[in-house]
Amino acid sequence: MQVELAASQGYFHPGDILVLDNASIHHGGENSVLEEWMWTTLRVFILFLPPRAPELNPIELVWNTLVARLRNVPLQEIRAIGSDAAAIKSQHILSDITHKEVEKYFKKCNI
Repeated sequence: MQVELAASQGYFHPGDILVLDNASIHHGGENSVLEEWMWTTLRVFILFLPPRAPELNPIELVWNTLVARLRNVPLQEIRAIGSDAAAIKSQHILSDITHKEVEKYFKKCNI
């Protein structure tokens, strides 16, 4: 389970809130006991967002930022990079998103 790996590497701390959307990957199978395990083992609360509520999901704002910034990359730069241009530029753009921007995304989603 990926969550156990993240927990073992110190990504979660007591009092954290893990926000999950309602993607099918977050429900069923081993995930059916995830909420209870996270709380009893790590004291991490899981908050499931309502279905079809992208305005409450900060990651949607990250994707919007990525798409907007990718649109501003000059075509010549894309051609110069080659076939992996989208992946390479996406990595740079995502790495350049600041903590301040992420904080703004969470505030906009009222989280």
